[in-house]
Amino acid sequence: MSAADAKPQTINLEDLPLPQLHKIKTQLEEEMDSLTTAFSHMKQAQATFRECTNCIDALTPDSQDKTILVPLTSSLYVPGKLSNIDSVVVDIGTGYYVEKPKADAVKYYNSKMEYVQGNAKTIQDTIEQKQASYRGLLEIMQFKITQQQQGTSGGAEKASASK
Repeated sequence: MSAADAKPQTINLEDLPLPQLHKIKTQLEEEMDSLTTAFSHMKQAQATFRECTNCIDALTPDSQDKTILVPLTSSLYVPGKLSNIDSVVVDIGTGYYVEKPKADAVKYYNSKMEYVQGNAKTIQDTIEQKQASYRGLLEIMQFKITQQQQGTSGGAEKASASK
């Protein structure tokens, strides 16, 4: 039987001992933290793409020949003039830049926003599933802890009653 033919096993969490449940709880917490970080990054990327489209939309005929500050670093600027408002240079990733007409650049950023939105939705759905699993796990753990406490106190009562 190959790995592709193997069927996933389901394990009843109620049958697992408390230490194993603690390990599963820790794993779920780590997965939710990782997914939450990824979701946050998706939202930041989406905001960046939205800001790019807003900046492109701000390039109007009135912007032609206006003096602007051109960033050289995050805190160093030089004055410059807008000489061409009909096209923009788009960072397409990994150090590559492409000059595009404004309309094409807006389409590019809108498609990036849609792609990121789809991934963010998938991550959000996964987070919600993990949270539901986490809540169920906590209920099972609380039940087991309560059972252990009752078993321990019940054993002590039996011991004192037999004296």
